[in-house]
Amino acid sequence: MNELLKTLKKLSWNRWENSLVDIKKFDPEYEQAMDRVVEFEQQYEEIELRPEDRTAIDGLLNALDDIEECEVSLAYLVGMADCLLILDGLDLIQL
Repeated sequence: MNELLKTLKKLSWNRWENSLVDIKKFDPEYEQAMDRVVEFEQQYEEIELRPEDRTAIDGLLNALDDIEECEVSLAYLVGMADCLLILDGLDLIQL
């Protein structure tokens, strides 16, 4: 089960990335959020931090990115599963 989930998450992440490239062009909230991210990244780069502090912060940010990637993949899989269940409920497919 773990290997199946790992494979499905990898496949869904790749599909999600492709879909996101197309859809984000139409979402002004996404663009605004990305502008904020760029602004904060610039501020972060300008802050004078001790190397160990920067390492700790970078580690936290990387861990948060990893969690976000897992959550996005799982949400995408759940959405696909919901679609299949709806189609099955409408007798359009048989699971």
